[in-house]
Amino acid sequence: MRSSLEDLLEYLVVKVLAGKESVVKALIDYFVYAESPSNIAVKYDLSKNQVRGYAQRIIEKTGSAAKAKVILKYATPIILKIKPIVRKTNGALVKCLLCGEELPIQVIEDHIRKKHASVIDDYLYSIIDLLKKNIVADNLIT
Repeated sequence: MRSSLEDLLEYLVVKVLAGKESVVKALIDYFVYAESPSNIAVKYDLSKNQVRGYAQRIIEKTGSAAKAKVILKYATPIILKIKPIVRKTNGALVKCLLCGEELPIQVIEDHIRKKHASVIDDYLYSIIDLLKKNIVADNLIT
């Protein structure tokens, strides 16, 4: 069974792998910088309801907005360095660069979770290792 940290990191990694970095950036703005859903929606071409929905999923995964804020603050700079594994082919379709499948954009995250779980896990555990090293380094400095 995965921890809330792992659940949240997986959610964010899948978003970036699916080419939805703007969702991760919107979540940083919401939790870390306390921007309003209205401002975030305009900035990232989302609706206010989408922003609230993404934020709600994060809170459900972590159990609190405070915990989400801390995790997002430290993990997202690492996560945003991940390159997407999809490329848009036309308005409604994307191509998975790992297996070549062309899929509707609405199902690409499920495809990544089902077909490329090992890629997600590799990123997930690398991020956790980096976070642990950063925490140890921060403790040694202070």
